[in-house]
Amino acid sequence: MKKNELNYNFLYSDSPVTKVKQNGNEFILFGIPYNSNDGLNKFVLKSNGYEKSFNVNIQRKNYLSQNINIKKFKKKSKDDLDRIYNEKLEMIKAKKSRYNNYPDFNFTKPLDGIVTGVFGTQRFYNGKKGKFHNGHDLAAPIGTPIKAPSGGKVMLTGHYYYNGKFVMLDHGNGLVSIFLHMDDIHVSKGNLIKKDHVIGTVGNTGLSTGPHLHWSVMVNNVYVDPLEFINKPMTELDN
Repeated sequence: MKKNELNYNFLYSDSPVTKVKQNGNEFILFGIPYNSNDGLNKFVLKSNGYEKSFNVNIQRKNYLSQNINIKKFKKKSKDDLDRIYNEKLEMIKAKKSRYNNYPDFNFTKPLDGIVTGVFGTQRFYNGKKGKFHNGHDLAAPIGTPIKAPSGGKVMLTGHYYYNGKFVMLDHGNGLVSIFLHMDDIHVSKGNLIKKDHVIGTVGNTGLSTGPHLHWSVMVNNVYVDPLEFINKPMTELDN
């Protein structure tokens, strides 16, 4: 992308693209959806009538499958359903917010734990196909400190039906981490925190089968593999 084009306020899928800086260079970052087709895909960035297109050759990964046996599903009450609906609306609103700052692109893991789930896994619950796993799971004892993989602004915290206790952290310009199933939360909405700041502790809250951290990363509201952001250099799509 040409330098003058970086001044445009581009949108991708109606969301502002993420701008990052690395080694003095500025890049535009956007997430490619998990279900994109194999082969050459065209992606279009838009800004007030101006368009910039990229042709990206996508080769889908062979993700794992996982069957989870649940002995008894809890039947949701009307109050549960109302709660879930309101929490979904609150989360959507928070995802539209943005911390206008260049993010530190080189992440560190939020904790050392046993990997129990990886991004992209197709999950089956009692043999019935569910959603793909949109994060990275690390098992650790309840109370284990969780550190921010990069600095940023706390956009939302809460205790949701599915997520349990969680923190949403915008590292800058829409590069967002979400930490789920926590036991304690040590930050509040609006806090500016630095890399390695302890944001809370590992728990087993919400829809969880054991003490662990579920860590998701989003770019422009598209879930991407968190491990792609750990000590990985940025590369340009074109010049």
